[in-house]
Amino acid sequence: MSATAWAALLDRFERELDDGELLDEPWHPPTTPMPEEVADRARALLLRQQERIADIRGQQDAIAHQLVTLRRVPDAGAGASAYLDVVG
Repeated sequence: MSATAWAALLDRFERELDDGELLDEPWHPPTTPMPEEVADRARALLLRQQERIADIRGQQDAIAHQLVTLRRVPDAGAGASAYLDVVG
């Protein structure tokens, strides 16, 4: 793969990361070594991907905590007041 093909692949990955959506078209890993001129860009993209993964994991943890909290709410009958301790 030439430097141009590597750049196009990195463009795709950056677009997917920026848009938050994966493209439907499959991609195939290059069969040639990455040219040095795109290596810094690839490393920066990898760092951004790792940060995004960490953000998503944090969001998943927050959602899981909220679900656990919601499951603690007793099933009150109609007309009964229900109170939820959101601090503890």
